[in-house]
Amino acid sequence: MKLSLNIFQKVLITLLVVTLVPLLALWYLGNSSAEKELTTKISENLVATTDTVATGVNGWDETNMRAMRQAARLDDIISMNGARQTPILAATIASYEWVYLIHTMGTDGKDVGRSDGNPLLDYGDRSYFKAIMSGKEEGRLVAIGKTSGKPSLNIGVPIRNENRTIVGVFAMAMDLGVVSRTVTDIRIGETGHAILLDGDKKVIAHGDASKIKSALQDFSKHPALQVQGITDEPKVYMDGDVKMVGFVRTLPQGWTVLVEQQYDEAFAAMSKMRSEARLLILIVIALVAGLAFVLGKQLTRPINHLTAIAEKLSKGQLDVTIPQTSRGDEIGSLARAVERLGVSIQMAMDRLRKK
Repeated sequence: MKLSLNIFQKVLITLLVVTLVPLLALWYLGNSSAEKELTTKISENLVATTDTVATGVNGWDETNMRAMRQAARLDDIISMNGARQTPILAATIASYEWVYLIHTMGTDGKDVGRSDGNPLLDYGDRSYFKAIMSGKEEGRLVAIGKTSGKPSLNIGVPIRNENRTIVGVFAMAMDLGVVSRTVTDIRIGETGHAILLDGDKKVIAHGDASKIKSALQDFSKHPALQVQGITDEPKVYMDGDVKMVGFVRTLPQGWTVLVEQQYDEAFAAMSKMRSEARLLILIVIALVAGLAFVLGKQLTRPINHLTAIAEKLSKGQLDVTIPQTSRGDEIGSLARAVERLGVSIQMAMDRLRKK
């Protein structure tokens, strides 16, 4: 079936092609460049934020470890005498607002001294205690605290005598809620936050206060940790029904820092740019359609008029007035041709009458 287009449709198509093709080409090139630049900036921001959090966490952890190592070298601590240790433990905890307990343990895991004056407990089953007793210089564990009954971070260092023999363990216990406010108190927009995980991918600190639970949280199945290459550059992934963009970095302690933000917020500027571009294209289409309608009417009105006159002439109605003959364009040429046709028909009719 042959497609038949009238003048208006042809004018509309022509104007749309002439206007939209270069406009769309410019939009595509400009949009691709802008999106690439914006994506790079978002990635750089996530990486820089992760670096900031990692630096803060490492500094915070080193502060704790340095304080414990220094205290573990004191004669009163090395004595493993609870009466001598307790005043030092009580004085030390006053300098660390995120610590709720500082205590020492003998080689059997039982408390020798405590900063809180509570009854002595047995920590021999804790992995950080076992790590130190096996010869490691530090131990870490996220677990439900025996004292607080809440998720806590426990870190410890060995206490050695003058012969470098381990005689006990010096340890700190910290509430994870307080740790979160201390080490991940950083925001990216309204939805961005940092998460700190231990070596077993349990939550140590969470930048979103609403996500801090009263039970241990295992993030080993977190969608971000399943994404290939997320430790090399920021990646996009789905967390439930929410689209996220995040970056992961592993710390020297074996801990993991995850910084993430909702995709819609991170790329809000890009979405706005796309919406504005679509709106501009729709406006251009509307303007072109309006212009085509006006031009089409200006072209088709005189042609339709001349067509009607030619139809009358073909039927022998010679008493017609032909307009547009004074025009200097193609419409004027057509009008004059129709006028000559009328004259020719009149002369032919006159000759026939004479015969």
